[in-house]
Amino acid sequence: MTSLRARLAGLFARTLFGPAAGGWLAPVVRQYLPALGMVLAVSLTAAALGLAPPYLTKLLIDEGLVAKDAEALFTWAAAIFAIGLAALLMGAANSLLHLRFSARMLADVRAKALDATLRLPPDRHAGMRVGEIMTRLDGDAGEVQQFAFDALLSGLGAVFRLVGGAVMLMVLDWRLALVAIALTPVELAFLAWARPRTERMAHAVREKRGGLSSFLAESIAGLGVLKTLGAERTRSSALRPLQDGQIEALIRQRQWQEVTGGVPTFLGAIGRTAVLIIGGLWVIRDGWPIGSLIAFLAYMGFLVGPMRTLLGLYHAQARVKVAVRRLMELVGDDRAESDTGEALPHGAGLLALEHVTFTHAGADAPVLEDRSLTIPAGAKVLLHGPSGSGKTTLLGLLTRAHDPQAGRVLLDGTDVAALDPVALRRAVVVVPQAGWLFSGTVADNLRLAAPKATDDDLWRALEIAQLADWLTAEREGLETTVGERALGFSGGQRQRLAIARALLVPFRVLVLDESLSEVDPATAAKIVTAVDMAFPDRTRILVAHAGAETLGPFDQVVTPRAALRTARGEAPAQRVKARENAV
Repeated sequence: MTSLRARLAGLFARTLFGPAAGGWLAPVVRQYLPALGMVLAVSLTAAALGLAPPYLTKLLIDEGLVAKDAEALFTWAAAIFAIGLAALLMGAANSLLHLRFSARMLADVRAKALDATLRLPPDRHAGMRVGEIMTRLDGDAGEVQQFAFDALLSGLGAVFRLVGGAVMLMVLDWRLALVAIALTPVELAFLAWARPRTERMAHAVREKRGGLSSFLAESIAGLGVLKTLGAERTRSSALRPLQDGQIEALIRQRQWQEVTGGVPTFLGAIGRTAVLIIGGLWVIRDGWPIGSLIAFLAYMGFLVGPMRTLLGLYHAQARVKVAVRRLMELVGDDRAESDTGEALPHGAGLLALEHVTFTHAGADAPVLEDRSLTIPAGAKVLLHGPSGSGKTTLLGLLTRAHDPQAGRVLLDGTDVAALDPVALRRAVVVVPQAGWLFSGTVADNLRLAAPKATDDDLWRALEIAQLADWLTAEREGLETTVGERALGFSGGQRQRLAIARALLVPFRVLVLDESLSEVDPATAAKIVTAVDMAFPDRTRILVAHAGAETLGPFDQVVTPRAALRTARGEAPAQRVKARENAV
């Protein structure tokens, strides 16, 4: 049963969204197949009940009204009421079930897309705008879910009503039924011709929407900079062209939707008019029961409505394929990092570069060329050099944000390219200059690194980061609220809280990448000394420009673009002299 469900889910996902989408969407569809079956059963039952009223109306008119039979009138009226009430109740149940399961499915699709986005390689994140990612996670994921859930229900329900309506038309009069469906091939040919343009317009609208969302997200994130420059109005004025572009694309799309909807409606009106004229003449000249004509016209709605639904799904699929392609850029197997890899080797944080060469895409010259370096486990290292000297690139190689074009990067003797990427980044923890905090509490932010950490663990990390006294005296301790972008914290406090969070990770290598740049020198020195005392056996790498001598002594000084010369000594003055020589 499980394998059958998996095959059905895969077939469903591939048929609706294409072969590429089957791999990541099929597991979600598989989970909801029983729910889809339940909703479908209720929906088809309601549709079956809906087939009866037109025929019962015919009987009420012909056998009750025309025949002037009061008993038949009451009988068929009661039957119509009972079936209508049952259809109403089934429709309500179907609506509630549909909402319940489709909302859950949307949550799962969005969660899967977010998980894949968070697992993108770091270099992929750098090239994607936040607003564009948000548009894909929200709008595109919603459209994929809606089509995945509704296509089966709407499609099968439409087929059921279409077949049922066609059968009833044939029962009433097969000749008139042929008149009703005569223009269907023309309608199908038109919509097939129009579909490619529908897809192009959907792509244009989503691109415009993504650009606008990115602009808004960047504007809010950079509000402080805009106020500093007095550029609020300048930035606001730049919104107008983006909005105009989106509105224009939406108008073009809507105009095309009116055309693609209007042509079938026009053809349907021609068919309905033909049925009215021919059927009316039969009633006048041949005595065809008027109830049959009324029922026939009602069943034409059963025929035309489902046909419109199926053709609408055909065009909706063109639009949703655009959404799928955009989501595939987030969840595609060729982009997301693998969950697998070798376990971390035994060791204490020995780092080595062996003849490493790395050149950024589009750059003329390599940042590192045939460089070799060894950093012993437990060493305290100063990574020094001016901007552009390769410090960030070197750190990126250690955590696999970049892969070298030649050579190897080793952690405790194992090539980092073979290791589980998540385990690697928890072994080589980098604290960036901008310590990002999330909305919640101080404890929430700290436990991102260690969900099972006790309060005592959190306080120890805060003491090392020189934040414990401040949080106790002036705030609410671990329950101190951290608002959006941590605007209630100074830059130095954000950096120190980010350091405390990193200390809770079971790291082998700790990298402070300019992460004390907004902390006063005396406090920065205390923090580094406390880290040295708490983790004397861990490898510590400090990236600093000014005031590095106050953070020593160092066992090693490294300048990436230089010959990777190293220096050793005990006194701070010796460390400063070694750094100057390395530069």
